[in-house]
Order: sequence, then C-alpha cells, then structure tokens
Amino acid sequence: MRINTLKRFTLTLFNQDMEKKVELEICLGTLCFIMGGSAFEMISESLPEDLMGKVLVKGMNCPGYCNMPKYGRAPFVKVNGELIAEANIQKVIAKMREEVYHGANK
Repeated sequence: MRINTLKRFTLTLFNQDMEKKVELEICLGTLCFIMGGSAFEMISESLPEDLMGKVLVKGMNCPGYCNMPKYGRAPFVKVNGELIAEANIQKVIAKMREEVYHGANK
C-alpha cells in the first residue's frame, strides 16, 4: 500500500514538472524600467493564485524595441514569445491567463 502511494505521489510530481509553463520575459533595459517595467520585478511573488506554478519568469537583455517605432512604446515584455508593448500588470496577467487556459500549453 505504501509503495503504491509513493509511486502515485512521485508520478504526480513528475507530471507537474513536465507541464509546460507560460514563459514571461521582461525587458531589463533602462527605458523599460523607468517607463513602468519596474512593476514586474516581483511579479512571480505576486501572481494570482490560478497562475501560481504555471509561469516561468525570465529577464531579457534589452532587444532594442524602444528604438523601433513599429513595435510601440516601452515597457516591453514577451508572453510565450508574443511581444506586449506598453505592458502593465493587468495586460500581462490577462495574456498569461489566455495562454494558460486557451493557448498552446493546453
């Protein structure tokens, strides 16, 4: 009985680790930081409960989008590779939820 329980528990943990996560990349450039990107510094610690454990937060070196008007204005983040200009917490959380519940991770 104990061995079967341990096997199930281990398999559950393994499956959770294998689950694809939404990748959030935050521009670490100075302009993005001063234009509001600083709000994303601690986002992984303040995610809504339904997104906890489903998001991988990364920083990215400045890709220079702010120098190309066709991309919009800073701050920039990417959610699963999709660029979000003029990013704010609400936009980013909405996009992450879309990806978790309806995106390629489903």
